[in-house]
Amino acid sequence: MFDFSFGELALIGAVALVVLGPERLPKVARTVGDWLGKAQRYVSQVKADINREMELAELKKLQEEARAAAQSVQSAVQGFESDLQKVAAEASSAISPPDGGATEATAPGDYTWEGAGESWQSQRFQRRYKPGPSVDELAEEIARLKRQLALPDAYTASRRKYAPRARVNRPRIRR
Repeated sequence: MFDFSFGELALIGAVALVVLGPERLPKVARTVGDWLGKAQRYVSQVKADINREMELAELKKLQEEARAAAQSVQSAVQGFESDLQKVAAEASSAISPPDGGATEATAPGDYTWEGAGESWQSQRFQRRYKPGPSVDELAEEIARLKRQLALPDAYTASRRKYAPRARVNRPRIRR
């Protein structure tokens, strides 16, 4: 920003020492340093704002170019679609329905399997899966197993919520 040589800075420091004195010089130097820091932050913030505005202007320009390209593609697709509809209309008008000579085909009332004479509904197929128990049967089995595994009343008489501490399994710490 400013172009000071070392000699000029030493002269300014000596004059400040004489004018301000050794007691006030550190306070003034700290204050001047704070002001210079604030000025540098302000300048960098202004530069960042200018760069951001330039980038936004470029992005807006790119957005408008993309929008114009999209509109041109859309108009080309609509033109192609209208041409295709015209060709389809011409093709459908060129094919005329047959006049009078043809009759409608009728479907037989009963479909059979390879001439066996049985309808397809009467055929039985093997199951591809093995049927398992129903949900009710599973619930009854679970209830029966719970009753079978129930603990005697003497074991639950202590009413402890958690298992007692196992002191024998603790590692010994020797000091």
